Amino acid sequence: MASFRDTRALVEGAFMAGITAMLGLLGMFIPPFFLVISMLMPIPLAVLVRRRDLKVAFLSLVVTGLLMMVIYPNPIQVLVMFIQFGPLGLVLGLLYKNYVSAGHALITASIVSAIASIIVITLGIFVTGLNLDLIQSALNESLNRVFTTYQEIGYPVPADQQALMRTSIKTSVLLLPAAYLIFAVFSTVLTYMVGSKVLKRLNYRVNNLPPFSQWRLPWYSIWGIILGLLFLLIGDKFDFSVVKIIGQNLLTIFGFTFFIIGLAVVVYYFKQLQLSKPFKIMLTVLLILYIGFMYMAVVLLGLVDTILNLRRPIQKKDK
Repeated sequence: MASFRDTRALVEGAFMAGITAMLGLLGMFIPPFFLVISMLMPIPLAVLVRRRDLKVAFLSLVVTGLLMMVIYPNPIQVLVMFIQFGPLGLVLGLLYKNYVSAGHALITASIVSAIASIIVITLGIFVTGLNLDLIQSALNESLNRVFTTYQEIGYPVPADQQALMRTSIKTSVLLLPAAYLIFAVFSTVLTYMVGSKVLKRLNYRVNNLPPFSQWRLPWYSIWGIILGLLFLLIGDKFDFSVVKIIGQNLLTIFGFTFFIIGLAVVVYYFKQLQLSKPFKIMLTVLLILYIGFMYMAVVLLGLVDTILNLRRPIQKKDK
């Protein structure tokens, strides 16, 4: 009987490996599908851990990697996808299996995803030799060709606009690691939500995420901002460009994180307002239109809420 169960588990693992490999290959052969694939790839592994165990899921992950290596001509790209989504699928499965609360599960999965992203970025730098300076140089060369073209057709770009565009490109390139990490964490949140739906359809118990208006961060999350400012100041003071870039990326990542929490606070109090529906719609439209101007205010709101829990007094009053 045990042998039959083991065989059945291996067959299920092979089936999940086939599904995962198919998803990965689809994402690599058809790049527009990659955004959706990045959310779906960890789910078969997570389901396998929940239904069976970590050993079967790990073997399935190895088979997935071998299948993709055989079919896809670029082993480095396969390795990158393997690192980015394999550990995340295994960890999500363990979180589901141990019925970890949704908040703690998301934080844990996001940390795993962030570590995997850092490994991928580091691997890309060592293997391809590509770095932020090379990317910036390539973009500046392209920009120079654009400026030359405009000059030749009689519409020269003013010097101040050229300088502004170069500065914008430099800033954007320096913050690419932060953008990649933010995307990875955002994808992880969606993966957790989709995985929860799948497991519920399979009649497994899953902890639901709290309403968005109740999303909070632990108080020690403020250390992300503190470290970002510290790295930035040290980099500026001693002219350590790498340290400064790390500080800028940390501030970008945690700034966006506290922006999300700030939006949760806004949504919470928005629900408490006794206003007509048309007026609420108008306020929502204004917030969306002027979000660029209000970004820092919402970030500060999220930061203050993380320290003081601005939503706690009303919650107690309602009880």
